[in-house]
Amino acid sequence: MKKYQYSPLTLTRQVRLLKLYAGAEADELSGELVHTSLDTTPSFIALSYAWGDSKPRKAIRCSGLTVEIGPSLHSALQHLRQPACETLLWADALCINQEDILERSQQVRIMGDIYTAAISTAIWLGEESDEVKMAFALLRKFSVAWDSLECDPPASNDSDFISRNRAEKTLQAAFGENRAAAFEHIWALLNRPWFTRKWVIQELVKSNTPIMVAGRITLPWTLLADWMNFVEWCPNVKEGFMRLCPQPLESNAKVLGMSMLRATLLTRIAVPEKQLLLYLIVKTLEFRCADSRDHVFAMVGIASDADTFDLIDYGTPIEKVCRKLAYACVSDSMNLKLLWSLVYLAPLKRRVRSWLPNIESVLADRDGSILASQFTVQQYKDHNASGDTVLETQLDNGGNMLMIRGRIVDRLKVLGSESRSLGDARIVQTLMNRKNLQRMLRQRYQWLEECLAIAKTTSIANNEEAFQNALLGDFLVNKEVYQSLEVVRSEFSTQIRLYKAMAYENDHGRWLTAVMASMSLKSSHLLESMIVEKLHRRFGRTKNGRIGWLPPIAMEGDFICVFDGMELPYAIRPAVDGRYLLVGECIILGLMMGEAVELSGVVSETIVLE
Repeated sequence: MKKYQYSPLTLTRQVRLLKLYAGAEADELSGELVHTSLDTTPSFIALSYAWGDSKPRKAIRCSGLTVEIGPSLHSALQHLRQPACETLLWADALCINQEDILERSQQVRIMGDIYTAAISTAIWLGEESDEVKMAFALLRKFSVAWDSLECDPPASNDSDFISRNRAEKTLQAAFGENRAAAFEHIWALLNRPWFTRKWVIQELVKSNTPIMVAGRITLPWTLLADWMNFVEWCPNVKEGFMRLCPQPLESNAKVLGMSMLRATLLTRIAVPEKQLLLYLIVKTLEFRCADSRDHVFAMVGIASDADTFDLIDYGTPIEKVCRKLAYACVSDSMNLKLLWSLVYLAPLKRRVRSWLPNIESVLADRDGSILASQFTVQQYKDHNASGDTVLETQLDNGGNMLMIRGRIVDRLKVLGSESRSLGDARIVQTLMNRKNLQRMLRQRYQWLEECLAIAKTTSIANNEEAFQNALLGDFLVNKEVYQSLEVVRSEFSTQIRLYKAMAYENDHGRWLTAVMASMSLKSSHLLESMIVEKLHRRFGRTKNGRIGWLPPIAMEGDFICVFDGMELPYAIRPAVDGRYLLVGECIILGLMMGEAVELSGVVSETIVLE
């Protein structure tokens, strides 16, 4: 059979649409690709789907000629085809000539506009199953229950969290006594491959009316979004929902509940607001794409500062994409902060330059979702280490060295152990007996003891108080859950005592009592989450007695520098000829609110990063 030959697109905003001919379910797929201007296009449906395996190849007849497509797209078109009328669709794998790099790059640049122009977006989740069918029905029931109770005033005005009583009423009205089964069905929906794909983020954000489709059944996206928001703001519901996750630890993942994290992130990003390109890139690294360049390209269409960047070119290798991205960031302090949040996990030798991350290396070295949750990844300022100073940067002619003004204010003297392995969720696979569990708890407690010892020689007389300030001083957490954090502080000494018993108690009865007592404290979950986040950093003390959190690759002797105009302090390492290597961001108590600018004898100088 003769292969279909694409006619070139001749105008900037010209696209192809698939006119899918009517047919019965068993009929061969057939249609034609028609050219149209995106500004005058007829009504059409955009398709959002996971490409999946490319084999076995399937065929669709276009103008009597054969076009090969993947099985996922083939299945979607079979189910979207109407029995008695033509359907106008846009699907990237078919409507873009994937073998033409120039066309592919040009079409990707306007992909967001394509989804905006569509009357609706069909989110193809795959074939129908009993579990997904039940999930759709249950989410409709939840929507009715939530709407009927949403007008009730919350139990407390102290936070945005939904009260336990209100949440319980909603779940009872929606699911009755079948709550566990309902949770399991919804998990079956969230575990569909569509939720892992990078490109669906832009497709969802730009869509006017996104509708999930599984086989022949449909559900508006907004109903799932309401459920995800409900779970996120009901801590007790979230805990019960997570407990029933059928696959809490994905293959090669180091944190639990990645499917939950992705679905929650999709819900949040879909809310219209200004979002910087670097912010979007950093927050979405746990989504998947076959081409590492798409971690950048897929976010350009929904970035509020997209006009600042000229990046989408599939003829450009990934290192050049990283360079172009970085060069556009060095004159803006917020973008530079977000760019540098990508380097802190990667070893120096796996970066393009010490100050310039390699996206491929970041993906290889990341620790699960830590990049999606770390405290510096915000597109507003939590801290103000540099006071009223202004960022001043300049690139050398080759674009390899960055000249930036800043103040070297201190030097690392004592550095705690590198303990990322203690935050690796894969460890749960070895905790099926008390011996292994207690070994892990002992290592965790030894890390806490080491941190307390490092904090002991600070100017604060009480080392426990000093460590508390470092552990619990996260601005974002203080802002969102202030009252819960106060409970953590009040119960901190008790938790430390119980951690010690859990680590060293030999008597099984007393050990179990300590475990139950720790879990029953109100602060248990929040303190655990804050400890796990800090395990991905190293606790340290400087020459001048300051304490804080350093990158995992930091070394004793590294300098602490506050660059002009930057929100955070950074660790830098002496190199050759008076130049430095950027190690990564820090949180150093006593340097977070402009104190460095007021230090006597410390002046701003040009620092060369290589």
